[in-house]
Amino acid sequence: MSTIAGTTAPAPGGRERGGRLIPADWPYALRAGIESVMAGWLVVVVPTLAVFVATSSMDAAAALSLGTAVRTGTGLWSLAFGGSWGTPGSQDGVLGLPLLGMTGLQVLLTSWSVRRSRLTGPLAWAWTVAAAVLTATVLVLAAGPHGSRTWPAVLGVGLLTAAVAAHRLHATGRGWPAVTRRWQGRPSWVRVAVDLSRDVAVALAVLVAAVSVAAVVAGAGRVSLLHDALSSGGVISVLGLVLLQIGWVPTLGVWALAWLAGPGFTVGQGSVFAPDLVVPGTVPAVPLLGLLPTTSLGAVGLYLPLVVTAAAVVVAWRRREDLRALAPRQALGAAGAAALGVALVSLLVAWAASGPIGPGRMAQVGPNLVQVPAFLGLEVGVGLVVVAALTHPYSRELVSRGATATTGALGAAAQEARRRAGSQAEPRTTRTTPVNGEPEAVTEPLTEVAPPAAPGGRKE
Repeated sequence: MSTIAGTTAPAPGGRERGGRLIPADWPYALRAGIESVMAGWLVVVVPTLAVFVATSSMDAAAALSLGTAVRTGTGLWSLAFGGSWGTPGSQDGVLGLPLLGMTGLQVLLTSWSVRRSRLTGPLAWAWTVAAAVLTATVLVLAAGPHGSRTWPAVLGVGLLTAAVAAHRLHATGRGWPAVTRRWQGRPSWVRVAVDLSRDVAVALAVLVAAVSVAAVVAGAGRVSLLHDALSSGGVISVLGLVLLQIGWVPTLGVWALAWLAGPGFTVGQGSVFAPDLVVPGTVPAVPLLGLLPTTSLGAVGLYLPLVVTAAAVVVAWRRREDLRALAPRQALGAAGAAALGVALVSLLVAWAASGPIGPGRMAQVGPNLVQVPAFLGLEVGVGLVVVAALTHPYSRELVSRGATATTGALGAAAQEARRRAGSQAEPRTTRTTPVNGEPEAVTEPLTEVAPPAAPGGRKE
């Protein structure tokens, strides 16, 4: 039985010997939950304090208002986990657009903490999640901005910690045995569906990167002008503005995916940014928003979503051997399940990239939560299903059977035509219906008859 730092690892399933509810490595489990949340919170709060100090006078009033800077940083930190900063009735409105860059950083921090703590089983996992939730609760209650809706960050932190720690446990073979057995015994078509979904996600990420590069090239001038207009507060304030916008870069990446899929996104009620239609409106003076498209692609924009279908075709073609190894229904089921998985994940990320950025019309920002998943699921599904159907051996067998049946039918038709042509060349007898009991008349077809031969065998 393995030991970690002098403690005995729990029995399989995460339960200590004797049924205790305290894992042997409980100090490390608590440390993993607390340090991961605190590290993420400090990543946001420390730069916020630095910007506040650099842009304010060093007097007693400024020193007393440092708490405001901490609450501001806590409000920004909560954006990464579903929280918001501000109140709907205020002049500035509510800022609730998620900082997905910070969310990704928190995933890395949690993974690092869990790996360093070497959790020994599911019970230690539960303690880590509880410690993370408790730490987030304390931060929201003690340092959260008054009147802001920051409490969803507690739930968000808990879900993120639970997912990352559970993945780490299963990766090291210390997870739930029942779940591990079910996953290892999953049907082959499920494995293929997961592989297809992962490959499609990678392909979409590459397309989003290409769209983002094009947006940077087209909007670099506007971004520079907006950045110069807001960079009068010194180096520290400029760095703070840059860090804040870096946190929103993945959010704009999701907007690029929605634009590529066809439905596009909105930045303010009444605005539309899609490949074939752009209806701009007034937006906040944030340099990153200078990357928004100013014109549509016209007729080309109508066909741009076909790029997604083409990417799905390439992915399915690369996995064609796996699809061929499945039964026909399983191959089509794997392709359909992969498309459904992509649609569900796109729904999640579209929701995560939506939120208000101000009062009034600015309360409606982000992709359409119905159209984007539907379009992506359809575009990906068409590409996967078509390749799965056309490349499967059963389809070839059907085509071969159809060709054989067609050839046979054509041969039979030709033989019948030849038979009918031959029968028409032979003498035919036409019978008439008897009238008044008279015998039937027989009419022979007109044929050339040779004259009777003369006596002696000569013809007259």
